Amino acid sequence: MANEEILAFLFAGMLISGTLIVLLSPVIFKLTQETTKWRLYGLLALVLGIMGVSLYVVWLALTNELFFIPFVVLVVGLKGASPTFLFRSLRDRFELTKLWSVLRVILAAGFLGYAGYMAFTIVIDALGPVFGVEQSRIAILSEQLLMAAGGAFLIVRLLARILPESLREKPVVWVSAILISVAFAVLAPYAFPGEAISYATIYRLAGMGGWLLGFVVIWRFS
Repeated sequence: MANEEILAFLFAGMLISGTLIVLLSPVIFKLTQETTKWRLYGLLALVLGIMGVSLYVVWLALTNELFFIPFVVLVVGLKGASPTFLFRSLRDRFELTKLWSVLRVILAAGFLGYAGYMAFTIVIDALGPVFGVEQSRIAILSEQLLMAAGGAFLIVRLLARILPESLREKPVVWVSAILISVAFAVLAPYAFPGEAISYATIYRLAGMGGWLLGFVVIWRFS
């Protein structure tokens, strides 16, 4: 099995797990109070159905590049929005502290630095190593993990709008958000790289745009 296929099914596993955790939490809580057999069978059928549909969609994406497009759109959207939500979450946490003025400068410099590095990786992809300098795996991984962190904050905010109030502050929401965000921000670019069309450049352009947008937001609120 090719590396892309392994990563694609790992992506599917994380996406399924994250989705099931948040969708089934209220159902499981209710079933602990009412242990009717047919409800347990219904829950099992729902889990198997979600798993089957998700794996089938991933298999379609692996066999037909046209099915990459929904994943590409979601990755691009996540990369474009994640830095801004990372900043907003940190601002909500630290704005009233003495550290905020320093932290804001560090964030602005970091965001601009990552935007520049994404531009640099695009040049390397197009022209090869520049002055003998190649891409740093550590820098790319750190960028992806920060994107995943921002994506998790974004997903938590979205889930807060649709989940019952009793579940909004539960750890399962964060577990679900982290699994889904890591699946899209870290795994999806490698699982669905594209052949007829190279999506790597699109992913990096989206990342560069996301970091630049985050920098603009920081500057606006300075």
